[in-house]
Amino acid sequence: MAQPQVDEWCDALAATHYVQVSDTQYAAIPREVRGVPHYTVPGLHAYLDDYENGLERARGLIGVTQGHWTVDSLQCLPFGPYTERLAPHIAESSDPTTSKNFRNPDDRTYADGRAFQVDASCPDVSIFREPLVSCVAITAPQDNIFAQCQPFLASVLGAAAVMARHARTAYRLAHPELPRAVSRPREELQLQHRLCAGLHAGDAPPPGCNHFLPLCVMAMLNAILPASHAMATRVIWDAYARGPALCARAMRAQAAAGEPAVGRSLPEMVAAGELPAESLEEARRFWAPFARTNAAVNAWARLEPLLLAILEADGSYDNSLATLDAFWAANDQLLRGVAWLAASPDGHKAPEHPSPLAGVRSWTQVRAEHLTPVFVGSTNPQTGKHTPARASLVGVLPMGLQQLLHGLIGAARDETALAQYDHNFGYLIYRASAAADIMTSKNRERSSKAISCVNVEGDEPAFGTREEKLKMCKLHRAAWAANLEYVRPLCTRIAPPRSDQRRARGDRAAVDYIKERKRELDATGLHMKQEHEAAALFHAAVVAQARASAPEAAAAAAAQSGGSR
Repeated sequence: MAQPQVDEWCDALAATHYVQVSDTQYAAIPREVRGVPHYTVPGLHAYLDDYENGLERARGLIGVTQGHWTVDSLQCLPFGPYTERLAPHIAESSDPTTSKNFRNPDDRTYADGRAFQVDASCPDVSIFREPLVSCVAITAPQDNIFAQCQPFLASVLGAAAVMARHARTAYRLAHPELPRAVSRPREELQLQHRLCAGLHAGDAPPPGCNHFLPLCVMAMLNAILPASHAMATRVIWDAYARGPALCARAMRAQAAAGEPAVGRSLPEMVAAGELPAESLEEARRFWAPFARTNAAVNAWARLEPLLLAILEADGSYDNSLATLDAFWAANDQLLRGVAWLAASPDGHKAPEHPSPLAGVRSWTQVRAEHLTPVFVGSTNPQTGKHTPARASLVGVLPMGLQQLLHGLIGAARDETALAQYDHNFGYLIYRASAAADIMTSKNRERSSKAISCVNVEGDEPAFGTREEKLKMCKLHRAAWAANLEYVRPLCTRIAPPRSDQRRARGDRAAVDYIKERKRELDATGLHMKQEHEAAALFHAAVVAQARASAPEAAAAAAAQSGGSR
């Protein structure tokens, strides 16, 4: 962080350094939040209050009483229904495992020219397949293991899943009488499209719905199809970045006035002076490919199969090969059809500069070179043409999607929160100490190894020359500064401390004390009151089971003795 930005953060944190606890007491915020945190904490960062209040309400609904000292959280398992662990391409002469005994001879179908991995997945179950999605390859000096589209595609799938979930939520709000076990995926997507169209046209949402959900959906759609692909440029159009917070503010005012909390559409925000007219025009241009009357050139028709597949699967892990093939076909429609139709001026003409698809005359001509990001700029020695660094054709890096999602969460409570992200890809996110603009103590340039992403000399074919690294270094710093500004409202608003009873849940010091005391009692042969109570409950359960099974045993013995006679 540059010194001016550090000063701004210090000023913002100084304003919230002391939080009012009561009419006569103030408390200093914890040391862990006096700066840029590595992660945010529910109950500590105010923008997560809705999340914590929801968990607290869930405790009451499921009957967790105050006597249970558990800490509640929503956790994601580190696996999913799809796998993309494909073996990378390597030079066959560089594979040291070819003649080893631990390689199964029957698995040589995909073994030649592929690195051996015991947990590699079969290409038949992949949902991002070659040749459109290239696997990692280390076969030549210019191959860059970090310049891959897979991280961007992970965010594409995540954003699509969020869109699908919002479609189901909106449909439930519009049809509260629908049984919980009933779902109608096609009708849900039709309603979502109608809500998004009404958001741009200024139409009122159906009863039970609001404008906040389609604004979140448009932010996710914009994350799939970024506003720009250049390094250190904004991903989300201004209307979708600022709109959620403005809509949430309008919903709170409407609810306080006793009116239906539907928020405001984009034209209403412009009429109220909250958004400039240019932002509305940008949003309408972005939405236009998804509202074309001709289904053959309508981008939504190519996006719908993927959303439909996500809704129909509904998180199931029971996927046949036919289901996985259909999922890949839906992804192919998105990566080629949606991307090209959204970039085309009318669905017929080729996209124009600065789109990565400039000059591509049909969606069938979208290839792997368009999806693969340009990790660092380069200049052709023969023609002198310079190719700047750019992101993948679709999506953002996973950390960018996380920032956008947190921005949307914060927008529900803070009108200053932005759902925005600046592209930040390149070598410094993998090795920050390799910054080429850092000089030696004698103000000389550092060695090529010191500024290498992989800490080796001679990495220019894959990671760029010193001049290109200097350009990327400057852009990295600009992207870091911008993204820190986007998350500052989330990190500097600190919630008042919770009650002692709630904060004592999961107290590590208390747990460590209990463990130590239990070891002392075990060493002396003493038992705690809880152990006696548990033993009594087990004894009662065993005795009750024995008494219940005694008549059955007697009847069985009588039947057996009668049969023997």
